[in-house]
Amino acid sequence: MSGVWQNRREQLRELYDGYFSSHEYGQRYPRPNPGTLRFLLRHGAGGAARVLDLGCGNGRYALALVEAGAQELLGCDISQAALAEFAQRLQGHPAQARVRLLAGGAEALPPNERFDCLLMLFGVLSHIGPRQLRLDTLRQLRAVATPGARLLLSVPSLWRRRPLELLRSLAHGQREQLGDIEFQRRICRRDQTLAYHLYTAAGLRHDLRDAGWTVQAMEAESLVPEWLLTQHPAIGRFDAALQPWLPAALGYGIRAVARPTVARSDLPCG
Repeated sequence: MSGVWQNRREQLRELYDGYFSSHEYGQRYPRPNPGTLRFLLRHGAGGAARVLDLGCGNGRYALALVEAGAQELLGCDISQAALAEFAQRLQGHPAQARVRLLAGGAEALPPNERFDCLLMLFGVLSHIGPRQLRLDTLRQLRAVATPGARLLLSVPSLWRRRPLELLRSLAHGQREQLGDIEFQRRICRRDQTLAYHLYTAAGLRHDLRDAGWTVQAMEAESLVPEWLLTQHPAIGRFDAALQPWLPAALGYGIRAVARPTVARSDLPCG
């Protein structure tokens, strides 16, 4: 890992530690996006034997999945404050014994464990940059996936997110790849700068392919921002009714399902 990215990840960790410690994150996103939760359940996450949630945050999706029937879940996040909030939510919960928490990124995953359902939700992949590191992360997930595993992820759409920042990055040449941007968000009463990669549907498919995954399905995540959906259930129901009619590329985010690519050497003879 390069020194530049190491410093950036440390800044990201500190930023999210503050975000969760202040409880601003929980206030902004008090519950799962109902459409994304239904997406996860529709693709088997609630009945999986072993789930990995990379970038689990405070467990707003992970906890819903173990409540739905996932047998075991490993939640992994770089933010200790996020994991502390997740652990607090688990105290006294009937599913507590089925959940483990791990501090770190994909490099911290136990190399000898395998998972049949892997999650990277709400733009976690897009915070990892440059592209080579995103590919490395996807390959690390591939390494701990069972042969028939599902990878369920969501990323921000280039056509719907941060247009001014995207234009600025193009105008100033401040990018390694189309979609690389920096933007500001008010967190803990301060303007914080975040790096992000905005995806096209084709770009997401290309990255997954190069990292050893084959896309099986892709869809729009929502019509409106996630904070609206999670704070206002009526808007969430309206959005869910419109979502099936929205092309994947025009969603506020893009949801995808991928499986490990089968190499020719893995195919049965005859």
